[in-house]
Amino acid sequence: MSDDVKIWTTVGSAGTLNATELAKVTLNNAVIVLGQDIAPPAASAPAAPSIGISTSSAVVRYNITPVDGLFATGPFHYVLQLTYRGSVRARLAQFDLSSGAETDLLHFDSASFPPAHSFVTNSGTTTDDSPVMDFVNCAYYVEATLTASAVVVGNPAEIAAVKVYASPDFSG
Repeated sequence: MSDDVKIWTTVGSAGTLNATELAKVTLNNAVIVLGQDIAPPAASAPAAPSIGISTSSAVVRYNITPVDGLFATGPFHYVLQLTYRGSVRARLAQFDLSSGAETDLLHFDSASFPPAHSFVTNSGTTTDDSPVMDFVNCAYYVEATLTASAVVVGNPAEIAAVKVYASPDFSG
């Protein structure tokens, strides 16, 4: 198997939540769900229709471990790819083990893409050429925030899969 397909991946339900966040979500096989799906969405319904109930959010974190697909040579960008439904924001973060400083490497916002009523896969990338992740001096994680109304008709916030990998920079 070539290194370009040895990428870091996890399912949505495998993330870490604190106790108050865990009480807000449902873990359904591979998927983490915030909100209740009480009716199928109409084809023309907006992505996250609500019934006038305030929104709720839950934060889940995914620890990144070193795999071959994170270590590219030549110019490259890191890619954060999510398979999700509803309103999801995420960031790929670096934690410096000696200083405790955190640096956001990239951001993902589902609002940047057309709304979808079924699971979709979209990606965010670093804006500049990326240095190789330094797992000796740093730790890395993805922090995702799911946002939904307490009762959602047809479209709760869900994450089914998370991937991080290095992609060649073809910008010239």
